Order: sequence, then structure tokens, then C-alpha cells
Amino acid sequence: MLRDLRLWIERGDRGSRAGLEVVPEMLGDSGQLRAGILGILIDSAGGDRAVREALPNWVATSDLVYDVLRPVSAGVVEARARLLRKTRSTLVLEVEVDGAEGPVALATMTFALLESRGEVLRMGAGRPEPRTEFYLEHSRLKAPFLAAMGARVLDEASGCVELPLTPWVGNSLGALQGGAVAALLDLAAETAARAVTGEPCVSVDLAINYLSLGRAGPIRSSARVLRHDAAGARIRVELRDAEARLLTVASVTARTFS
Repeated sequence: MLRDLRLWIERGDRGSRAGLEVVPEMLGDSGQLRAGILGILIDSAGGDRAVREALPNWVATSDLVYDVLRPVSAGVVEARARLLRKTRSTLVLEVEVDGAEGPVALATMTFALLESRGEVLRMGAGRPEPRTEFYLEHSRLKAPFLAAMGARVLDEASGCVELPLTPWVGNSLGALQGGAVAALLDLAAETAARAVTGEPCVSVDLAINYLSLGRAGPIRSSARVLRHDAAGARIRVELRDAEARLLTVASVTARTFS
């Protein structure tokens, strides 16, 4: 997934930044970059910074909260992470995403610090490369992002979306990648909001709590409408694996657009 999004990370003495170029395959029905792809970029930038801060230990994402500040439909978007707080058990980061016209999104992320043993692998230990390019020369999205993911809407009213657990959306532990989680939540919330409002909707803020790794696919979402009006809806979304184990809970605001 990161390869076909052509995502990159640059590191220097003053910190690091992650970025990607917005292409038509990344846009939603509103014509703007999907909130889920912003979540992937934020997750990548924050995760890279958290790993460097945690060495020689490892990290696991506990929660991710972000607001979409302005629509963007082209150009390059870049994310920069800064440390807000570090204790013996947690890290808290702020991640700001910028585009050519100014801030695009603002996020906070909390990570649990883990001892590096067993299946928890210390990836990137030692001196990091100045630049990491996840893509190859011919890597690109060959279909709209949601189709590339393999996401399938089963029931709009309940926000039920099914996502096969494939290597394209997986992480190094064989589980659903954290950014892909945000993308699935984004789609489920937009779907449920459209069903209740009768209008197309776009996610504008997401508050995500990661509870467990999703290793048994397919992953399915379910949604409950907390409130709605002509302007949009507030949706609570859950993700569960094929064994009905609760993986993630989130609260998402989706607004109508015309």
C-alpha cells in the first residue's frame, strides 16, 4: 500500500517529514483527498518518529485523533511529527500535514512503549537512512484507492464494509496496517452518514482507539449513528476480525457536500 501510494520519509538533524503526491486515484466522491489516505500519511510520519524516540524499545499505536482542516485535490502533502510528551510507558506526538496552500490536517497520536522481544521486532534500529522511499520505479495506484484496497460495502445503513486481509494492506506482523485501519473507518463512516442523511458525505475528523491487531481476515466494520442533521452525522464505528474480536473503535464526523 505504501509503495503504490509512493510515500517517502526524509530524516535530518531538525526532524523528519513524510510525504506523497496527490493523484486522482486518491480522491473521494467530493473530489478531495480521502481522509483515510491522510490517516495513512499521519500514521507513517508519527510511527517513524515514535520508533526513533523509543529505541531500543518498540511502540504500538494506542490512539490517533485528527481533523481535516482544508480540502486538497492535487500537489504534494507533507507530514511532520513532533514530540509532546515521553514517559516510561507512553509517547505522545503531534503531527501536522501541510499542502501548498497551508495546513491540511492536524493530529495527535499516543503510543505504548514495548520491550523489543518475541514477535515485537525492532525495525530500523541503529542509524536511519536519510531518506526512505517505499516505492519502486513503476509503483503507482492502478485503480481508485478503495478498489485497490479491496474494500466492499455490504450494507450501507449499518456501515458494514468488508476488507480482505491481504499483504497489500498488512504490516510486518501480518496484521492490518494502522493507516489502513483509518482508511477502512473513513469509508464505513461516510457510507453510514450517506445512508442516514441521503446525501454524499466526507469525513472531517476521526478519533481512533486501537485495541488489538487484526490478524484474522476479513475485517468488517459496523456503524452506529450518534446524531445527524442536514449538515452531516457523527458516527461510531467498530472493526472486528473474522473471529468477531473487537479490534478498533472510532468516532467520526462526516459532513454533507454538494
